[in-house]
Amino acid sequence: MTRFSKITESLLAVAAVVVLASAVQACTVKEDRMPCPCYLDIDYSGVLAAKYYGKQPGIVEASLFVPAGEVNYTAFRLSECPTLHENVVERSMARVVGVVHNQPLKEFLGHGSKMTWARGNEIDSVYVHSTDVDCTDEEAYCLLEPHKQFHTIFLTDEFQGAALREYNLVVVGSTCGFDAAEPNFEAIEGPYLYTIQEYDREGGISVRVPRQLHDDLRLEFWTKDDYRKVFTAPLGQYMKATGYDKEALDLVDFEIKINFREAQVFVRVADWDDELMFVLYD
Repeated sequence: MTRFSKITESLLAVAAVVVLASAVQACTVKEDRMPCPCYLDIDYSGVLAAKYYGKQPGIVEASLFVPAGEVNYTAFRLSECPTLHENVVERSMARVVGVVHNQPLKEFLGHGSKMTWARGNEIDSVYVHSTDVDCTDEEAYCLLEPHKQFHTIFLTDEFQGAALREYNLVVVGSTCGFDAAEPNFEAIEGPYLYTIQEYDREGGISVRVPRQLHDDLRLEFWTKDDYRKVFTAPLGQYMKATGYDKEALDLVDFEIKINFREAQVFVRVADWDDELMFVLYD
């Protein structure tokens, strides 16, 4: 079991800080000050914002990576999470990684700081912060400012989603996660496949996908009776046509409306006024 998965087993573990493996002692005035520790304050005020959680209870995890290794973490309930939390570390450069999500992570696969989602699992609503902090002096400070690491694609049709529900809808991509410790949250290649299972009350459909390296993301339409693939919508090509930035710190959402009668697809970046039109199939 990985460090991240241990923390996310319960809603009680909402903030975690991993510190240096070796014990660090405080200094007195008479002692040589070279081996003295650094007091690193991690500021959680930026992650307690409602935009990360909505109406759900939020979870905050912060990990501190240092050259000499890692050891314990400290956990808080969200309601008890302090704005500032002091960490005693050896004087060195450190990398602080924070992961924010609004409910326990589902069946993701964790390998160190790499977070991937296996075939059949939808990526969680995850926001990530990663930065290097200079801890070579007596005091250091880090403000956690997580960034959105998923696209939400909202789908509907001219029948308020009724036509979409006639099919099994499968999202397929070639990127299945990211490295949380990398400053640019480097995407990890691997198969991403998820069958959409939930619909909202208005009949629309939404699905989350991780940061994509390529433009091959697609939505496959399969018949429900004999499970035949009847056509494919190249979502990656739609997204590319909007000019979206695959390397943006915060990934944008998309709205896609399919007109089955006219075989047209209308694509709009969330909160933008303009939309693009494509042919669904020939």
